[in-house]
Amino acid sequence: MTGFSQPDAGWATQPLSGLAATIATNVVQTVKQAGANAPRSLQRVIGPSEIGVPCVRRLAYKMLDWPETNTAGDPWASIIGTAVHSWMEETYAAENRRLGRERYVIERRLHIRGQIYGHADLYDRDLRVNNDWKCVGEDRLKKYRKDGPGDQYRIQAHLYGLGQENAGETPEHVAITFLPRGGRIDGLHVWTEPYDRSVALAALERMDNVLTVLDVLDVEAHPQNWAQLPATESYCTYCPWFLPGSTDPSKGCPGA
Repeated sequence: MTGFSQPDAGWATQPLSGLAATIATNVVQTVKQAGANAPRSLQRVIGPSEIGVPCVRRLAYKMLDWPETNTAGDPWASIIGTAVHSWMEETYAAENRRLGRERYVIERRLHIRGQIYGHADLYDRDLRVNNDWKCVGEDRLKKYRKDGPGDQYRIQAHLYGLGQENAGETPEHVAITFLPRGGRIDGLHVWTEPYDRSVALAALERMDNVLTVLDVLDVEAHPQNWAQLPATESYCTYCPWFLPGSTDPSKGCPGA
């Protein structure tokens, strides 16, 4: 077989060819199609993971379900994360069976407020802590170990704490366990702090304020008003609305 080339293989000094390239193309296309149709990818209602995003413009795009422009991202990291979450779910379910009691509440659907829901990875009733799994690469792991999780993940953790409280639990702490995508499991990093309901409520109030501003600006009728919503650096290249060189934020954001 000839005529095939490995897609997006700029990192490869010798791209695959022939049958190997045919297999590679099939794998990439199948994985990307499955990733694009995964439940997390199809989510349209804003969730706890997005409420704390530092960028007001990105938050506004999400709240209005604005057409995405940056749709060519690679889903592999997300797929690995989903697989790890599934494995941890089965592992802790087995641990509950071994203990003969439900110490761990696993993958609980939480009601945060109104139409806002989330899925909490793990709640430890003995430690009274909500724990969220994040599967990350080496560079991110070093950053989180040095600087902490950042506002977006921190707010997500406290929103989950609020959801657990709404579900009748008594959370005292929130935690994020950063699991290495490569290397050894003992290379993980755990961040934790006391649960603070006010952190979650302040994030929800900020979201409400953005919604009020959107109502005033009426960007759907007056798309030029998108420019009045500030853009803040927050991994812009991974933003679904990132559009390099854009001069019209209603079409896409050039980044902060």
